[in-house]
Amino acid sequence: MKNRCLIILSIAAATLLSGCSTEKKSPYPEVSKYLDNTYEQEFELTEVSDGNTVYYKASPKEQPELEFKIVPAGTDYTNKGFDDTYPAVFVLNEAKKLGLSPEPGGTDKELVISVDRYVQIEELSESLAELAAAYAEAGMPAKFTLGTVEEGWNCADIRVEIRTPDLEGYEPAIIHIPDSRQIADEHINDQERIADRIGSGYIAYICQYYLGDPLDYLTQDAVTAFYADAGGLTVKTDETAAEYPYLNTDLHFAELYHLAEAEGWNPQAAQNNCFSITANDQTSWFFLEFEEDEKERGGTQTTAHVYWAEEETGERLPACDEQGYHPDVIDQKLIEERACCDLSPGLLLQEAAARREENQKELNGYLSGGNVKPLGSAMEIGSWTVTVTDAAETGKITSGSMYFEPDAERSFLRIDMDITNQSSESEHFLPPLVMYDELMVQLAVSSGRKYSPVSLLGGSDLTGSTLDAGETKSGFIVFQVPENLMKTEDTILLLLQIGEETQAIQIKN
Repeated sequence: MKNRCLIILSIAAATLLSGCSTEKKSPYPEVSKYLDNTYEQEFELTEVSDGNTVYYKASPKEQPELEFKIVPAGTDYTNKGFDDTYPAVFVLNEAKKLGLSPEPGGTDKELVISVDRYVQIEELSESLAELAAAYAEAGMPAKFTLGTVEEGWNCADIRVEIRTPDLEGYEPAIIHIPDSRQIADEHINDQERIADRIGSGYIAYICQYYLGDPLDYLTQDAVTAFYADAGGLTVKTDETAAEYPYLNTDLHFAELYHLAEAEGWNPQAAQNNCFSITANDQTSWFFLEFEEDEKERGGTQTTAHVYWAEEETGERLPACDEQGYHPDVIDQKLIEERACCDLSPGLLLQEAAARREENQKELNGYLSGGNVKPLGSAMEIGSWTVTVTDAAETGKITSGSMYFEPDAERSFLRIDMDITNQSSESEHFLPPLVMYDELMVQLAVSSGRKYSPVSLLGGSDLTGSTLDAGETKSGFIVFQVPENLMKTEDTILLLLQIGEETQAIQIKN
C-alpha cells in the first residue's frame, strides 16, 4: 500500500513539472492581453499573413458572426499596441437590424449612409441614436484605448451624405459611435443632437452657396431657424429702403445673389459658382472657389473663398475684407461701392416704426397728464430755470458773423429762451457729451419722431454755453426738422430731461 501511494505522488509531481495545465494559453498573448484590457470579453483569434503584412481576425465567442480585424501599430507592435475595428463591425451589425444599409467608407472604420432629402434626417438621426444606445447597452467601451495607435478613441465613423446641387465643397457630417465628447457630455448622441450635427453644415451650405431656391433642398422651417439670429439687413439707396430679415451685413456668395434679385441688380448666373450683378452702370462678377487651407494645428481643411472682378478689367481679387479672416464673406464696402447703396445691420424701418409708436405713447402721456406748460412759462429742472419765449421755423440762421442753412427739404426750428444757472458753481448748458444727471433737450412730434438740437458754434446759440453761478443768458437752440413742420397738424413739445425727471413745453398745438 505504501509503495502505491509513492507511485501516485510521483506521477502528479511529474505532471506539474512538465508544464501541463487544464488552462489553454493563447498563441498570441500580446493580442489577447490587448483585447482583455479593451473589451473584457473572450475572443477566437486567427493570425493572417498578407504578403509582408500581418494582422489578426477576431470574433467574440458569444457572437462569432461579429468578425473584426486587429492591426499591429508599427513594426515593433508589442511596444506600440494595436488598433481594431470591433466598434465599426458591431455598429454595422446593429444598423442592419434597424433596416439601415451602410456602405463601406474610405477606411475600415468608416460607414457611409446616404439620404436623398433633408427631411429624411430626422428619421435617420433616430436610428443613429438607437445605434449609440445599443452600443452602450452591450457594455462596449467608451474610453480612450490606451496602448493603441496614438492612444486614440476607437469608434465607428458614420458618414452621412445628403443629396446636394452640382456644386463642390459640401463636407458631410460624421457621427462617431461612441463619441469622445460623451466623457463630458453624456447626451452628445441623443437624437436631437445628432440631427443638428448632420443638418447644420448642410443647411449652411445650401443657404450660403447655392444660387437656386434653398427650398429646392430644405424645408421652410430649416431656413427660418438658420437665419433666426441673423438680425436683419436694411438696404438704402437714394430713392428706396428695404429690409431683409434673413440677412445681415456678412453676406455670402448665394446671399448676395438673392439680395441682387430682390434689389433689381440684374444678377446673371453663368454657372453654379459664378454670377454677375449690374447696378449704377457697373457690372461686377463674383466667383466661388473651394480651396484646401492649412489648419492652425496642422493638416488641411476645405474652405470657401469668394473672388470678384470688374467686367472691364477681368482681374480677380478676393471679395472679403482686408483682414481676410472670413474668405467666404463678401466685404460690405465692396457691395456698397459696386451697387451704390448703404447696408445697415438690423431692420431699421421696423425699428424706426417701433420707436415712433413708443414716442407717440410718451407724448400722449404728457398731454393727458396735464403737466405740459405753455410758451412763456418758467420751468425749473435740476439747477436750471428755463423760459421758452418763442418758436419759429426758418430757412436760415445767423449766429454772430456766420450763417447756416439746413439740408435739402429741411428747415431750422429756432427756439428762443432765457436760461438761468441756479447752482452755486458754473455749469455747462447742453454740453456735447451729456451725462445721466445733466440736462438733455429733445423736440417731440406727435407723428412719433424726435429731434436733438444742432450746435451752430457761437453767437446766440446756447448749446454748450457756460454760465457762472446765478448767471442768466438769452439766446436760442436750433433743431433741423422736415420742411414746413410748423404748418402741419402735428403737436410739438419741447422736452427737458434730467435723469428720471421730465418737463414739457408745448411749442405747437
